[in-house]
Amino acid sequence: MNDSMRTAHWHKAAWAAGSLALTLGAGVAAQEQAPATVEVTETRLAGNPTLSLDERNETGSRLGLSARDTPASVSRLTSADIAERSLMRAQDVAVRMPGMSEAPAPGNGGSSLSARGFGGHNSVAQLVDGARLVVAAGTISYPFSTWPLASVEVLRGPASVLYGDGAIGAAVNYVARKPRFDRTRGEAFFGAGSYDTLQGGVGVSGPLGETVAYSAYADADRSHGYRRDNGYERQNVSSALAWRASQDLTATLSLDAGHNDDARYFGTPLRNGRLDDSIRRTSFNVDDALVRYNDRVARLRLDYQAAAGLRLRNETYYLTSKRHWRNAETYTFDAAGTRVNRGDYLEILHDQQQAGNRFDAMVDGRVAGRANRLVVGFEWYRTRLVHSNNAPYGGASVVDPYDFAPGVFSSPVPTIPGRRAEMDTRAVFLENVLDVAAEWKLVAGLRRDVMDFDNHDLRTGVSLGKDYHPVTGRLGAVWQPSTQFSLYGQFGTATDPLSGALALPNGSVSFDLTRGRQLEFGAKGGVPAVKGEWTVAAYRIEKRKLLSRDPDNPGVAQQIGQQSSTGLEIAFAAEPLPGWTIDANAAVLRARYDDFQEIVGGRPVARDGNTPAGVPERTASVWTRWRFLPTWDAGLGTRYVGLRQSNAANTANLPAYTVLDASLAWRQSPSLNWTLALKNLADRDYALSGSGGVRWLLGAPRTVQLSARTSF
Repeated sequence: MNDSMRTAHWHKAAWAAGSLALTLGAGVAAQEQAPATVEVTETRLAGNPTLSLDERNETGSRLGLSARDTPASVSRLTSADIAERSLMRAQDVAVRMPGMSEAPAPGNGGSSLSARGFGGHNSVAQLVDGARLVVAAGTISYPFSTWPLASVEVLRGPASVLYGDGAIGAAVNYVARKPRFDRTRGEAFFGAGSYDTLQGGVGVSGPLGETVAYSAYADADRSHGYRRDNGYERQNVSSALAWRASQDLTATLSLDAGHNDDARYFGTPLRNGRLDDSIRRTSFNVDDALVRYNDRVARLRLDYQAAAGLRLRNETYYLTSKRHWRNAETYTFDAAGTRVNRGDYLEILHDQQQAGNRFDAMVDGRVAGRANRLVVGFEWYRTRLVHSNNAPYGGASVVDPYDFAPGVFSSPVPTIPGRRAEMDTRAVFLENVLDVAAEWKLVAGLRRDVMDFDNHDLRTGVSLGKDYHPVTGRLGAVWQPSTQFSLYGQFGTATDPLSGALALPNGSVSFDLTRGRQLEFGAKGGVPAVKGEWTVAAYRIEKRKLLSRDPDNPGVAQQIGQQSSTGLEIAFAAEPLPGWTIDANAAVLRARYDDFQEIVGGRPVARDGNTPAGVPERTASVWTRWRFLPTWDAGLGTRYVGLRQSNAANTANLPAYTVLDASLAWRQSPSLNWTLALKNLADRDYALSGSGGVRWLLGAPRTVQLSARTSF
């Protein structure tokens, strides 16, 4: 897409968003003939944004438990917290929570996360309103915008008992805004910032009579980027219509869509393992590169209070993802250090569909005179992928880094469909919480999946199939001797795919899923004197059945490897003084290969005792906010990510980094806020991901954004 087409596309999106705002605003005005009441935009000062121990957390359990009553580590940031920190990308919210970090790349949708020593989409599940986004080929590209989100919730540790395969490290749930029956609320924002960045969005929700309510949110985002291939254009729409068919039955239809012409930046080559400042803003991709994602999601949710103590819930959904990459993806300096060799001229297309249904029944009753809640249900989903590419990925060029001519994409191999993959998953699950005594709760869960996988090679005609039958569970106890303090312990199990949910490891049907187990102990408490809450968790996770090479026969892969992590996480949020809030967390862990053989030069080499690639063993995040005048607020945040290894041999690494952010907010009126946000205040260069001593994917430099938010 050329510049004129991009500009026209942006103008259409901006015009559509503006028209929607005017239409919705007119509709609101028409409905409210009486004198309007001004709704004050939320400026919460409670010191517990990520903890919220006494609020119900839907991601940690289907039982409707509060965070305090859940025997696991759960965190949440709401839409108000997200707006306060000027976070525009969905994954940027998740990495503000304890122990979470990122490893983005255009190939994984820029959305790959790491938790508790395990990284990537195969180990950290991502969901929308509790529906699992199946990883087709290492990529998740939705959601990317925070504007339509009510909150982002994270359950750390094994989550397969709730969400199925691929959740040993954590599960991240993006919770969309819902229609509201109580009153009409409209809101909008517009922002402008560094590198010709423009952002805007509008949304409204409210009743359409006594039995129908709606919500509609749209936003768009455009930037030229701090280098030629960092520009992007994104549009996002989220809508829902709720119908109260009766006092006990509600049906909600949601339609969401996202279009993302994303950055084409695949990294900066290193000179002798070091970053050369003279090329840190140079682009090395071809001129006609593209990274494009189009996602559509439709969902129908039914919620029926069938009788006293019996609640039935059902959700049916259909998702499509169409993705297209065309890039030169690797860049390395030649031996003389004067030229950059480009390779991996890749063109890849994903045509992915996911359809599913989840039903559960919640039963409230008593067992031996004690309160008991049981959730039992089933889930089915089918994912299909047609994967096209130009394998075996030929094409190469040599460019001058100081007199760069981008050239165009050229491949000796045509791009054609390569394989078609289908995964059919059926699962039954149950959860139960029993008040075994006045101060004790026992929480248990069990899930059995039946997974049928078929892989069809469209070039050779060979078809292979594999069935998996994992059983996962969780057993935990919570002791709450007072309203301000609780202790818990938990044992849980999980499974991960070896090479993606829709791929066969090593092209063979001989291998099973990896198996994981965790033992976790923790405490959660409150400090009323400073309106504070705190949590601490200690855990040990083991992941078994990794592919490892036979030392006596390097050509044979065996599923005998193991890796583990042991760690400690702490979090604290408080309001020590009126108008001053602080939210802080830190995590330390020891992640190791316990038993792993890697092929090097045709022979197996033991990597026992090494740290898995891409895993930081130290992370920390702090955000503090000070209302220094009645209408003025200042915010300051820092996020630290420790050193990460780049390979199993631990011979190269990505350095640790610290990023500082700041903001200044002014409430011009009860319904209009202005915010000046500065990201990467110190303008540091840092590596988000990369290939160790060869190439780094650099984070954004210092950026400035001025935005306005209004409610109507």
